[in-house]
Amino acid sequence: MEPVSTAAEKRAKTTEALMIQREEDLIRHASCLVRQGVWTHWENVTPFDLSWTNLIYGPGPRVISFVLNSSINSVRSPDMLKLWGYIASDVCTLCKDDEKKVEVKCTVNHMIVGCKTALDQGRYTWRHDSVLKNIENMLAKVIRAFNARKKSPSFVELTRASFQSCFVRSGEKRSGAKPKAERRGLLDGVNDWKLQADYKDCQAGFPPVIFSTSERPDIVIWSASARLVILLELTVPAEEGIVAAQLRKQARYQALLDDIQSRTKWKAVLLTVEIGARGHNPWSARRAFQTLGLTSREANKLLKSLSVVAARCSLAIFQAHKESHWSPKDLVVIDTPPIERPVSHPVSAPAPALPLWMMPLTLPPMCCADMVA
Repeated sequence: MEPVSTAAEKRAKTTEALMIQREEDLIRHASCLVRQGVWTHWENVTPFDLSWTNLIYGPGPRVISFVLNSSINSVRSPDMLKLWGYIASDVCTLCKDDEKKVEVKCTVNHMIVGCKTALDQGRYTWRHDSVLKNIENMLAKVIRAFNARKKSPSFVELTRASFQSCFVRSGEKRSGAKPKAERRGLLDGVNDWKLQADYKDCQAGFPPVIFSTSERPDIVIWSASARLVILLELTVPAEEGIVAAQLRKQARYQALLDDIQSRTKWKAVLLTVEIGARGHNPWSARRAFQTLGLTSREANKLLKSLSVVAARCSLAIFQAHKESHWSPKDLVVIDTPPIERPVSHPVSAPAPALPLWMMPLTLPPMCCADMVA
């Protein structure tokens, strides 16, 4: 006989069911809105961190307000001001050309990712390089930790040992608990990794020891002993265009990957990382960092800092959209704690680190990456 639920339990279940139904109704209504419901069509995107810790000690109320309002297209952009009756024209002042009679509607999407004049002046490049600098700093620390280890067994040897530990002959029984499979990244196995990053004002060509090409991926990581080169390409698009940006980058570098693997003895791997201009990140970015060898905790901390950097830069671009002149600015960098990993074991838990809101914000000048041996 099933136990009879009390009145309090019935009330709690009813309240929970009604709350779920209410939330589904709100999302269904939001998806039908042309302007404010655009966020419901973003695929596999992790929202900006809106925890109480981040709201109180995070990037500040202006950045949080911009992230929320830009996500539902309710910032004070010219197209919305015209819709509300405050101004008469919603034409982008930067793109407007009276001689060619060019007029472009100035939406929030146009202001943060689609303005050609802002692109030519380097505003979007500054945001891109700011995000790239934070990625480079984190990967440099991870690579130093990997290079500080003793050389671990090769992938073939580890696979053979894993198979032998899991194989049970017919008629025999397994002794002891089933061994846990260790997650291995691309950086595991060798300790001679090198890294270089490419910026607008400090360009780095493709390593000639690997292949001669005019392509310049944002970050190149390679190991001479493993004959492995990793190309990491960063894009900071609008959340609506994350999938298109990923496909565009993959198509661009496919020929280079084929040439490296067919004409040399090197193996090439391409990882694309997309960081939303409003501060929302796709799941593919987290998978890319974990593929390299970052732990889940390290990848989450890195993505949270990249969200803040992208949102800060987009807010600055939004606020300066009426200014016809753009002066070069220092890159926005959030300091992260050092990476510590045991030397004797290839995969380990991350060292305790300060939370993101306790990390100081610094603005160092942009410079090329030193080779990390």
